[in-house]
Amino acid sequence: MLVIKDLLEKYGIRPVHDRGQNFLVEEKVLSGIADGAEIRPGDAVIEIGPGPGVLTAELLARGAEVVGVELDRRFYPLLRDRFVGQKFRLLEKDALSVSNRDLVAAFGRPPGQETYSLVANLPYGITSAVLEKFLLEEPKPLSLTLMLQREVADRLLAGRGDMSSLAVMVRVMGEPRRVMNVPRGAFRPSPKVDSAVIHIRVFDQSHLAAFFGDKLSPDAFIRIVRMGFSAKRKKLKNSLGQLGLEGSVLEKSLNEAKIPPDSRPEQLLPEDWRRLALALVDQRK
Repeated sequence: MLVIKDLLEKYGIRPVHDRGQNFLVEEKVLSGIADGAEIRPGDAVIEIGPGPGVLTAELLARGAEVVGVELDRRFYPLLRDRFVGQKFRLLEKDALSVSNRDLVAAFGRPPGQETYSLVANLPYGITSAVLEKFLLEEPKPLSLTLMLQREVADRLLAGRGDMSSLAVMVRVMGEPRRVMNVPRGAFRPSPKVDSAVIHIRVFDQSHLAAFFGDKLSPDAFIRIVRMGFSAKRKKLKNSLGQLGLEGSVLEKSLNEAKIPPDSRPEQLLPEDWRRLALALVDQRK
């Protein structure tokens, strides 16, 4: 296999810093991503931003069927040539502008066989958007295995006192775990930060139905969480004032949810937010 440098030179491609193009060159990391994603022969995998196809090649070697979604047209000839005759389809699109339904349709599988996994070495600037899209929009993947900035991965896996709205969403919609930490030297060119690979097993509909119940929708829940985090380090009773409820009503909701009135959003775990959201929904009726 051509080394990445030779491959990029052959097609006249230079990494673009503004697009977060840092390419993996460490084979142990590539195999670690595939291991973490639990790829099996016949699995359908969507890969966002395959670039020169280093991760794509590992997924295909495991027997996966891969749909690569690439925005950068410079990589189109490279990907077509490199994976001709293999179980690879290239979508020349921005993954964030295509519905999950249309992405899955690219596999050409019959209805009822639309399960897939998402695996990607993401440009760090689109991490939040990708997580939100694939955790909230149907059809959801069975799992997401993503290379992220290590600081972001640490925040997603943080405990009480260091929570973020993104961490709450991820842990309500799925079960995240760290696969590995990845030093900056595993990339060419090397980024200025270290990275980490996380795997998120997405909860099925029965699990989500049990969490949200009959009174609460995922959209309403996430809207309340985002509102709570809208002002960093602000007390919940202040940031949730945007709901238009009187202070006494907000305090009553916090009390019913067994949350101290001076709590800050980063102190609440998903179950705390669930109790609070249910109390707030009841108050707004």
